[in-house]
Amino acid sequence: MLYLGAPASAAQISCGPSPSVKCLAATVFSLGKQLPANDTFYRPHVAFAERELAPNDLKTALEYIISDNPDPSPWESIDWIAQAGRFGDALALARQRKSTVERLGGLLSVASHLLEAHDAAQAREIVAGVERELPSLAGDSDEYAGIIPVVAGELWAGLGRTDRTLRVIGGRGAGTVDQLLMIANKYPAAAGLREQAWREAERIGEPFPLRQLLQDAIDRGDPADIAHAAQRAGKVVDRMTDHDNASAVIALARALLTAGAPNPAARLIKPWRQWVDGKDAAAQFNAVNMLVPVLVRLGRDDEVRQATEAVNDIRERARVLTTASAEYFKIGRPEIGQKLDADALTLAEAVPGEQQKLRSSRDSALHNLALARADHGDIQGALAVVDQLSNGAKVRDLTHWLVQRAIGGHGAVMAPAIERLEQLAVAAHDPDLLREAAEAWYAVGNERKAREDLAQVVKMREGAQGQRSGGQSGRIAELVWHLDGMSKAETMVGIVDKLGVTDPGAIDRLVEVIRPLSSAVAVQLAARQTDVTRQIDELAKIAIAMAQKPK
Repeated sequence: MLYLGAPASAAQISCGPSPSVKCLAATVFSLGKQLPANDTFYRPHVAFAERELAPNDLKTALEYIISDNPDPSPWESIDWIAQAGRFGDALALARQRKSTVERLGGLLSVASHLLEAHDAAQAREIVAGVERELPSLAGDSDEYAGIIPVVAGELWAGLGRTDRTLRVIGGRGAGTVDQLLMIANKYPAAAGLREQAWREAERIGEPFPLRQLLQDAIDRGDPADIAHAAQRAGKVVDRMTDHDNASAVIALARALLTAGAPNPAARLIKPWRQWVDGKDAAAQFNAVNMLVPVLVRLGRDDEVRQATEAVNDIRERARVLTTASAEYFKIGRPEIGQKLDADALTLAEAVPGEQQKLRSSRDSALHNLALARADHGDIQGALAVVDQLSNGAKVRDLTHWLVQRAIGGHGAVMAPAIERLEQLAVAAHDPDLLREAAEAWYAVGNERKAREDLAQVVKMREGAQGQRSGGQSGRIAELVWHLDGMSKAETMVGIVDKLGVTDPGAIDRLVEVIRPLSSAVAVQLAARQTDVTRQIDELAKIAIAMAQKPK
């Protein structure tokens, strides 16, 4: 199984040992023509790219081919043509649109690309013309009508006219706050728009926009800005004491805590009982599960207990106890975390297991508890919980997940969990699960155990007649590459051929792995791709990566 083979002998894409962007693009266009006539995505996509974009900009043409916007705007084609630098043609196409929304959207799209190309004068002329027509959109039922003023406002900011940005999109409540923050973060010169966003948030007094502003300050990381934002938000919270949107209020309280403002956070959550009392099980769980981390960080241990006990359904109470326990471990108070963890387990065990629905709820509570234990490094405790699940499939699934969750931060103590994963894989004769164990051993630095498991994986696969393993062959090849190919790009092709990897998904994965290391080797792997649409996608991405490299 180890890589000792000769260079690959499969037919190569005819771009030579040092493929160029131009040659790869030509190959992509040729492959597109080979697709069935009834292909409704790749064939027309490739044809448009070759016809409309490639003559001006190969990289943009290739980017269009791999793009897959699930909700494209009605002026998407105009946008791509402008992105390729064909500004005159894009403007002409936009002006031909009969729909006002499509015409204005297309014009703004062209203006955006003109601004990127440093043609501010023409961009300004277009945006000014669109702004004059904005009143005509009033009452328009087109779903894109509301986007036009936002885009126009953003472009005015890019042109240095934030006064006109405010004229176009100001005074519209929470939406304005979101839009002004987005523009301020995109254009440093428009930072002053944050003040306008604050004024709008203070005017409407809702938790969501205030949380956005707080998070914006936190993300930017300036301590003075964070302190000022927390102080400013704190002056508004008393207007929200009767707010019935528990999730929005608690989210704001959490942001205030992160910003170092515990007092307004405490005032915000003071009426928490009204979010729980008399509510159904789902509402109780949702509110308390969000609330307990805030109570823990405020040091309100008694209220943590009261809040968890306010959840009437014992299955849901077990889950919120697990959340509270995990939070205590995070803040360095494991003695309380362990007590709540034990209480959660007692409740989960008390859930009757006779009915399918109850058994599923019990297993769900146990699942969360095991992962929480793995998160803070209690691997033996997590495995003890796993043992109480109701069937073998759930045991295997949860063992897999606790290994994945804990392996990054607790690799030194992961051996028992990985050994359990091995045992489960062997008992179920499951090569894919055993391959996961091998990957886990490699991740924690035990190459000897990784090799042993990988050798057994190959034996299992040979006798399994491909069952459940075709799409996993790429993962096996990748691990062999790390262990025996020394993670060198040029060794991957030989490993692929030696192991007989042909699955389209596996090849696709390996091309992704190798592409940052070597374009030439990535092309050799793509040549082994049997799915034409995947090969188009792979070659286009390789060519784009090459085009982005500094010359």
